[in-house]
Amino acid sequence: MSRKRALRLVLAEAGAHAAIEAQEITGKSINDLPEYFLSVFIARHVHQHFKTFTFSMEDTVKAICASEEIDEALISRPGKVDIVVRSQRTGNIRHIIELKRSYNVEGHIADIVRLAEFALAAPTGHPLERNFMVMMAAASESASDARWQRISELIKNQFNDKISLICTPILLEEGMLSTRKGRTNDKPLMGEVWEVRYER
Repeated sequence: MSRKRALRLVLAEAGAHAAIEAQEITGKSINDLPEYFLSVFIARHVHQHFKTFTFSMEDTVKAICASEEIDEALISRPGKVDIVVRSQRTGNIRHIIELKRSYNVEGHIADIVRLAEFALAAPTGHPLERNFMVMMAAASESASDARWQRISELIKNQFNDKISLICTPILLEEGMLSTRKGRTNDKPLMGEVWEVRYER
């Protein structure tokens, strides 16, 4: 198994374990807790598999671009990213991970587009050519399929086949339901890891 595939699978495994721990510790579903809970859990879980990785959280786009000598003008949306994966030895940035706890497709598209922009703007051969989004929310399979079609088509049109998307389901325990108040309360939980990769 290649390293790049392994990281996506480890993120999916982390999401599944985070959902269980959220329910056991708080009695709430993972999407009903602050994003920080998922962020810390994922960082800890990934570090157990990749001892050479360390993490920072809520880094700004400006700081990431300055650190890696990326033209900030190539990133359309400023602000902060959820998790930055770094080399433990050098502190250099390896990948960006965005987290989502709701099924707002516009928010997902915005994050995927920005991850794609980082992949394209990174220096040739830089690990930032591959980034990730972890989504844990209440949704149906049919909604997931429709969303995949919409996002795939949008990314293909916007980036002319230079960006590939790989979506890996997070295998949650059967019967996990959302405790988040509102329309998603008592709906089945689902999760996905999206890999956003520059194809040379």
